[in-house]
Amino acid sequence: MFEAVQSIIMSAASLFLLLQYNSKKHFLSIKTVPFLLSFFVLLAFNIFYYNSKSLQIIANSFLIFIIPLFSTFLYDSPFFKQQREKILLVYSFCITLISTYIVIFYINDIPNHHFNWYFARFNLENNIDIHGTYISLWIAIAFLFVFNFLVKTQNTALKFKILLIVICIVLLASLVIVNARMILFSTLFLTGLNCYFFFYKKDKLNTKMIFFPLIILFMGVIFLSQRYKDDIQFLNKNKIENSSRYTLCFCSLKVITDSHFLGTDNGSIQPKLNSCYDEYGFNDLSKENLNSHNQYLDYFMKGGFLLFIAFISTLFIKLRFALKSRNYLYFSISLLFSFSFLTENILVRQYGIYIFLLCDVLFLGSVVTNEGHRTNEIEKN
Repeated sequence: MFEAVQSIIMSAASLFLLLQYNSKKHFLSIKTVPFLLSFFVLLAFNIFYYNSKSLQIIANSFLIFIIPLFSTFLYDSPFFKQQREKILLVYSFCITLISTYIVIFYINDIPNHHFNWYFARFNLENNIDIHGTYISLWIAIAFLFVFNFLVKTQNTALKFKILLIVICIVLLASLVIVNARMILFSTLFLTGLNCYFFFYKKDKLNTKMIFFPLIILFMGVIFLSQRYKDDIQFLNKNKIENSSRYTLCFCSLKVITDSHFLGTDNGSIQPKLNSCYDEYGFNDLSKENLNSHNQYLDYFMKGGFLLFIAFISTLFIKLRFALKSRNYLYFSISLLFSFSFLTENILVRQYGIYIFLLCDVLFLGSVVTNEGHRTNEIEKN
C-alpha cells in the first residue's frame, strides 16, 4: 500500500513535469543524448531480448533517465526558482524528524543491543522497514542541503544558523548510527570539499581550520564504530578474496564476460550469479539471492557495454557542468550518488529511484539548459 501511494505521487509529479513542456525549446542536445540513450537501450533490451519482459524496469528507467530532463522547463518558471530553497528546507526538516527518531530509538534500544552495531542496525531496520543504505542516502543528501544553507547564508539570523547547526549534528549522529560506510565517508569527504569551495577558494578561511576538525571526526567515526574495527581485524586475519564483497564483484564480472559484454537476459542474471556463488563455496550468498551490490555492474549486466557507457556519460555530464556552472551543491550530490553506486544497486528499489529522481528534477535543469544558469544567479532572481 505504501509503495503504491509513492508510485502514484511520483507519477502525478512526473505528469506535472511533462505538462511543462515547451515545444519551442530544443529537447535534444549533446547533454541529453546519454540520458535518452540509456533509456532506449534498456527499452530495446526489454522489448527484443529479455524473455521475461519487465514493465517495472521500463517504468523505472523512464523515471530515472527521461523525467529529469523536463527539469529544464522548471527553470523557466519564476515560481519554481522562488520556491526551490523552501523545497530543500522542507525535505531537510522531514529527514531530520526521521533522524531524530533514529537517535531516540537507538538510545532507547541500548538494553537490547548493548552498543553492538549489528544488533542495533538489525533492530532499527526491522522497526522502520527501510534498508540502511537508502535511509543513509536520504540523510546524507539532507545533510548536504543543510550544510549548503549554513555556509551560504551569511546575513541570516543567528537563531536560524544555530538551528541549522543542530540539524547537522542530528543528521550526522543518525548517519553514524546507521553506519553505511561508503555514504558516511562520502558525506565527510564532500563536507570537506564544500568547505574548500566556499571558504578556502574564496580566501575566507585557512585550510588547517577546515580539515583538522574533519580529520578528527573522520578518525573518531572509525574508532568508535564496531563495524570498522571488525573490518580492520578481518583484513589482518584473512585474505581479501575471502570477503563476500569480492565474490559479488567477481561473479558479476563473470556474468558480464560470459555475455561477451553485450548484456544478459534480466530473468537469468540472478540464477547465474547464484550458480557462481555456489561454485566458489558461498552458498549463503545464493540462498539470499544477493545481487551485484554495484550499480555500474548491474547496468553492465542488464544492457552491456553500451548501457554502461551511456550511464557513465550521464554522471560525467552532471559532474562536469555542475562544477563548470559552480553549482557545488548539485556537484556534491552527484558525486555522492557516484560513490554510493560502488557499493549498492541504488536504482533497483523505489527508495533509491525516488531520491535520485527528486535530486535530478530539482537540479538537472540548471546544468543541461542551454542558457547555463548558475546557482547564485538563480537564487538572486
